[in-house]
Amino acid sequence: MPAIFVPEGSLFRATELAGGPWSSDMLQGSATTALMAREVERLADKSGFAVRRLTFDLWRPAGLRAFATKTDVLRDGRKAKTLQVRLIDGEVEMVRCTALLTAEAGDSPIDQFAQTTARDAAPESGSPPPAFAQKWSRYFQNVSVRLIEGALEKPGPAAAWMRLDIPLVEGEPNTPLIQAVQAADFSSGVAQIVDMRQWTFINPEISLHFFRKPKDQWILIRARTAVGERGAGLIMATLSDRQGPFAQVLQAMTFERRDAARAQAS
Repeated sequence: MPAIFVPEGSLFRATELAGGPWSSDMLQGSATTALMAREVERLADKSGFAVRRLTFDLWRPAGLRAFATKTDVLRDGRKAKTLQVRLIDGEVEMVRCTALLTAEAGDSPIDQFAQTTARDAAPESGSPPPAFAQKWSRYFQNVSVRLIEGALEKPGPAAAWMRLDIPLVEGEPNTPLIQAVQAADFSSGVAQIVDMRQWTFINPEISLHFFRKPKDQWILIRARTAVGERGAGLIMATLSDRQGPFAQVLQAMTFERRDAARAQAS
């Protein structure tokens, strides 16, 4: 079966299926963040801790090359651990992930103030996006999408189930955590509010906060965008599986008019 990455010794080589929307020879953000989350999950499982926060700083665009992942334990406590995972191309650091792991307790309190919400429609009841939207990137062509609110090709809040249908790493099944992280990178697309013929937007980071483990291959993204001053924006998304919400996503955005971007480039 084709995969996003193929192991080469201690490295992971990106295949053409990792190509993103801005250039076919540049990785989709989902590919880089999911590969780093894979390393965090392996260390979390080994220590018996739970993944509670993942923050990715996307420093440089990554090409279709072979990458190393290097992990350091920044804090090794009895109740909380902080890890750092770096994605490296040769000697150049491309992406950095800081992960918070916490020890798991026996039970949790009951939230008597929680509001009862209607259960989301299942992915089987959703609708696929238009064919042209599914071709935005090589990576996205291997992601199943089922919309239950809004639309990907039109501005505005939306809710969409997503599932990566091929292995992230050759020979390995995709875990629910990998599915959640790769889906989270699409939050900005699900919640886009501008005409992309007139505006550009970049998201140089993404943070996920988990209050329980995801338990399904299908991940629901319910996202919206807040616009601030001087081009600033913030994506806010909730990630759910069939049992309900399990994480919140925050993603800093920067908007720029395309004519201004062209003027700076010239």
